[in-house]
Amino acid sequence: MTNWNKLQPRYEKKAYRIVQKHIKLILSRIPVDNTNLNNYEIIIELNIHREDLFKMFLELYNTIGIDYGNRVNKDLEKVTKANTLFNDYLLKEILLFLSNEGGVKITSVRDTLIQEVIKSIKDGLGENATVVDLRNALYAIISKSQAFYKYQALRIARTETTSASNFASFKTAEQSDLVLQKQWISVLDNRTRLDHRLEDNQLTDLEQPFIMASGAVLQYPGDTGAPPNEVINCRCTMSFIPKRDAQGNLILKTNM
Repeated sequence: MTNWNKLQPRYEKKAYRIVQKHIKLILSRIPVDNTNLNNYEIIIELNIHREDLFKMFLELYNTIGIDYGNRVNKDLEKVTKANTLFNDYLLKEILLFLSNEGGVKITSVRDTLIQEVIKSIKDGLGENATVVDLRNALYAIISKSQAFYKYQALRIARTETTSASNFASFKTAEQSDLVLQKQWISVLDNRTRLDHRLEDNQLTDLEQPFIMASGAVLQYPGDTGAPPNEVINCRCTMSFIPKRDAQGNLILKTNM
């Protein structure tokens, strides 16, 4: 069976490297030599593109989501290897999701990145700053992007590890021939928020949402449609339990 406690830290490290790679590339494309004290804010905003962040999220979901989706598929269907058609299905679902519901998180990350760059420059410029001071400050951010954006990159990596893996596993479960229930599984340590501890082992039919202590509804841990406080830094996962009839036989969708 898939061991989430072992996989989550590995996925998070992969996600962090992906985020750092893309942020470094995005910042390196800011035309520093075209900036001055009057236009640098608009130059920064115009050169941090939503499309580049879309590519970052796409790599995150393809790397983590498809791998985890295949693991869940093997658990449910007992297949011996990844199925090409199944992977194509997940790829299409990921693209559709990021183009629609995922747009909110992409926009949020873009806005935050712009604000962080501008704030960092403003904080570093003195009252009599020159254009040279400005450009040196911007060069410093670009050259030290890993240190500059470390906290935010870690938060994105942790959050999207949960969102990508659970999105993929939910889509995988939807494709199963089995009638399934889903069960919320919390990572029970001192970093887990109280309301997510309370959700541990909550069981519901696959199509029905989890109801949180706060009243929020989530189809899966990390659900983008939930309030940010239910999603950011969440490390929870879920398992799937096949339903059985009165005789103990597995219930198939085709028999309903």
